[in-house]
Amino acid sequence: MRRIFATGMALALCSLFLAGPALAQMGFGIKGGLNFSELSDIETIDTLDQLESESKTDFVGGAYLKFPVGIFRLQVEGLYSLKGGEGQYHNQGIGTQPWETQLTYFEIPVLLKYEFPTSILKPFLYGGGSVAFLMKAEKRNQTVDTDWVDIKDDLKTTDYGLVLGAGVELLGITVEGRYTHGLADTVDQKSGDMQVDEAKNKTWSIMAGIDFF
Repeated sequence: MRRIFATGMALALCSLFLAGPALAQMGFGIKGGLNFSELSDIETIDTLDQLESESKTDFVGGAYLKFPVGIFRLQVEGLYSLKGGEGQYHNQGIGTQPWETQLTYFEIPVLLKYEFPTSILKPFLYGGGSVAFLMKAEKRNQTVDTDWVDIKDDLKTTDYGLVLGAGVELLGITVEGRYTHGLADTVDQKSGDMQVDEAKNKTWSIMAGIDFF
């Protein structure tokens, strides 16, 4: 976990270094909210099996730095982000069973943000990319066994994706919504624990925060 945190901080500091003199006008803030995540593009190990995935609600939160780049702001975030999915697993031999996974990431979105130059209520738009480092991964079958099973060894330690979002800021209080489209296959190796050999993260997020200037 310390190595993951150190890698994330190194990436963030590298982005800040590239900003050069803009650091003098740097701002920062904190935010928190909910992830509505789902595992998509799923392929099961056995082609006769089917796995239905639904959205799962979990926490996301952290802090960010931002500084001007022309008419935009470059925003670098560090987020504790819970993702995963749940649904029904249809197996030819054992029937239908509910399943749930919980994936814990330290995520670093790097975003180009445009803030509309209005007086009080300030809308903003942003887009960019993110890299996420897997800290913990568990799954459970809610019918057979309610205990969580560690599946971190079956998953790739790094995920990455595209981010699009929008929001408003009023007197330093921000409210925003974003979509993170995972591009990487999260599965590292096929196993009976995972029951799938491909899956990607897709996440909608709603967050509120305090924007310090």
